[in-house]
Amino acid sequence: MHQLYSNLVTRYEKAVSFQDRVVEHERRCGHILPESEILLEVLIENLAEARRALDRETHSQH
Repeated sequence: MHQLYSNLVTRYEKAVSFQDRVVEHERRCGHILPESEILLEVLIENLAEARRALDRETHSQH
């Protein structure tokens, strides 16, 4: 399970990074799309939850 959560965290980190760049590019170009910002917020929330799950799994092994 630890590896699964670790992989999930890594993938969410990559998705957040990518989406953050998309939002920043849209802002620079003056094309702010609410959907892009909402997606970024959702990805950040999901990353936080995945990190909490990884922490729980890590602490339950000790």
